[in-house]
Amino acid sequence: MLAVWCVCVGTKYTRKDVAMLHHQVSQHLSQPFIMRCISDRNLRVKGVETVLAPHSWPGWWQKLMVFHFARHGLNLYLDLDVVVVGGLADLLDYRLSLPSNWAQSGFGGCQSSVMAWGRDYSYITENFNPQLLTKPANGNYGYYGPQKLWGDQEYITEMCGPPGGDVIEQMQGIYSYKYHCRDNGTHPADARVICFHGNPKPEEVDEAWVKKARSYTTTRA
Repeated sequence: MLAVWCVCVGTKYTRKDVAMLHHQVSQHLSQPFIMRCISDRNLRVKGVETVLAPHSWPGWWQKLMVFHFARHGLNLYLDLDVVVVGGLADLLDYRLSLPSNWAQSGFGGCQSSVMAWGRDYSYITENFNPQLLTKPANGNYGYYGPQKLWGDQEYITEMCGPPGGDVIEQMQGIYSYKYHCRDNGTHPADARVICFHGNPKPEEVDEAWVKKARSYTTTRA
């Protein structure tokens, strides 16, 4: 069965965010799926299986654990601050699939807010050495290694190359609210998922299409 993954560690997100993502996925994925959330606590969210994190890796680095747990079958990963606006089925891929990084940092590589895979990519996790993390500073969760990789997506790019290369398939339909939607009053027509990296977060946006996608009472969780 298809497994849909997310990560909820620390205090940035809550079980209500997990419930909101589960609701959105349910609206845009017709095939049966099981949703699993890697967390440092038992979330007790209806329809979501909590997978307790075996390590206390900080923030976004914990996302790398999905490749440890999801070694078989089709898998789809989504950040908790995305907004799902279109069908998710065509994002599924047996080959590791990620969108290109559209951030203006200049690094390029992949964007890991949405990922899909259907093979064993556990080597991505196994090759990660938390002892190579620097102490968090300036609002981040620590740089990794002598290359000073900033975040899991730079590490994944270092391990696998960019989307469209030998390892990672180019995922389409993933857009940034900041770069592709803000002030436009809508999202691109072919959008499947809109990523709210940084600020604002979806709950802080007053646009009708965002509210419609998130029209759900989180007290159901």
